[in-house]
Amino acid sequence: MINFRQAKIAFKEYLQDYDLQYGKMELKIRHTYGVVNASEYIAKKLLLNNEDIELAKLIGLLHDIGRFEQIRNFDCFIDNKEIDHAILGNEILFKNNRIRSFIKDEQYDNIISKSILNHNKLSIEHNLDDKELLHAKIIRDADKTDNFRVKATDDFENIIDNANREILENDVISNKIFNNFMNSKIIVREDRKTYMDFWVSYIAFIFDFNFVSGLEYIKEKDYINKIVNRLDYKNVDTKQKIEKIRKHANQYIENRLKNNERKL
Repeated sequence: MINFRQAKIAFKEYLQDYDLQYGKMELKIRHTYGVVNASEYIAKKLLLNNEDIELAKLIGLLHDIGRFEQIRNFDCFIDNKEIDHAILGNEILFKNNRIRSFIKDEQYDNIISKSILNHNKLSIEHNLDDKELLHAKIIRDADKTDNFRVKATDDFENIIDNANREILENDVISNKIFNNFMNSKIIVREDRKTYMDFWVSYIAFIFDFNFVSGLEYIKEKDYINKIVNRLDYKNVDTKQKIEKIRKHANQYIENRLKNNERKL
């Protein structure tokens, strides 16, 4: 049985060990609850039963638990050879059985573990069973859905390490990043060379949604336009590219939603 109210209490207790006033910490707390809401939204859109809805919410609550230790030790959101926040989160929850603070029932452990481990990877690992795969897809979509809210509302200094509004507004978009975006391709970490490449890569999350419900939410909130409009692009080439990116992103979402309607 899943007691989400008790899990929230345990989560608040876990956070007491961190500086909750620090900007990056505040961002991740808001993001965590945003992902919980997005997970519930997607699960309900999929017409899942109450057990799976509550499980999706719990995974949303725990998916980024490794971020807080990552911020404390490295002051960044960049995963690398030294640290992967999904792997770290899994260790925090399961190495010393801390997971029992959040849920007493062991039957969901594999689903929770697999979902967390796969939420930040380029693609989902093979050989998951149907339930593991379902929840891995939900958390990946929910995480991306709330990331659009983050990029549309949070401080630039907390979103991109070592960057601010002025740096972004004067920066350029690499040709490879632009071309990949215009070909509806996700943007891998290794290809990003500029701060604007990072900015564009966040919008490119739209190309990696499993379910259209997240894209529906992004359209409802007008997040593509809100993100693009946050900056006054000083570079002429960047300004031209970002307008093409805006148009392509909005059209891509429209097409995905229309194609889904045809299948119904």
